[in-house]
Amino acid sequence: MKTRLDNRVIDLRTQAKHAIFRISSTVCELYREFLLKHDFVEIHTPKLIAGSSEGGANVFKFKYFNREACLAQSPQLYKQMCVMSDFQRVFEIGPVFRAENSFTHRHMCEFVGMDLEMTIKEHYFEILEFFGELLPFIFENIAKRCEKELKIVNEQFECQPFKCKYPVVKITFEEGVALLKENGIDWKVD
Repeated sequence: MKTRLDNRVIDLRTQAKHAIFRISSTVCELYREFLLKHDFVEIHTPKLIAGSSEGGANVFKFKYFNREACLAQSPQLYKQMCVMSDFQRVFEIGPVFRAENSFTHRHMCEFVGMDLEMTIKEHYFEILEFFGELLPFIFENIAKRCEKELKIVNEQFECQPFKCKYPVVKITFEEGVALLKENGIDWKVD
C-alpha cells in the first residue's frame, strides 16, 4: 500500500482505477440529477470558518491571517440557514474535514460529503420516503450507466451487484428489535 500511495500516478493507471473514478462521478451526477428534479437548490458553503461547525473537538485548527480558523466539519449550519430562509430544499456535494483519530491505520479525515436538507411538512417519514426513492434511483442507474465500469472493477475486485428494493420497507423500532432477536441478536433498550 505504501508503494502504491507513494507512486499514486502510476497506481491510477489501471482500468479498474479509472472505472472507480467514473462510477464515483456517476454517483454524484445521479444524486444531483435526482435532487434538482425534486426542487432542490445546490449550494456551496464555506470550508474555512471561524470556529467548529458542529461543536466537538474533532476539528482541524490553523492560523488564518493571525486569527484561529477551522476546516469545516459539515455544511450543516449553512444548510439549516438556507432552509430557515425559505429555500425549503438544499444540497451540497463537497469536501468535509474531520480530525478524528481511529483505531485503524486509516482515517476519514477528509471525504466528499453528499449532504441535503429539506423542510419536513408533517412527519419525519417524509425524509424516509424521499430516501426510499433516491437510493433505488442511484443504484438502478449506476447499474445501467456504469455497466462497463462495474464489469472492469469486478474483474479486479470481485463484488456483488448493487441491490436496493423498492419500495423501501418501513418498520417500527419495535419491529426492528423483534427482527434482530429472531436472528439471534439480543438488543436491549435502556
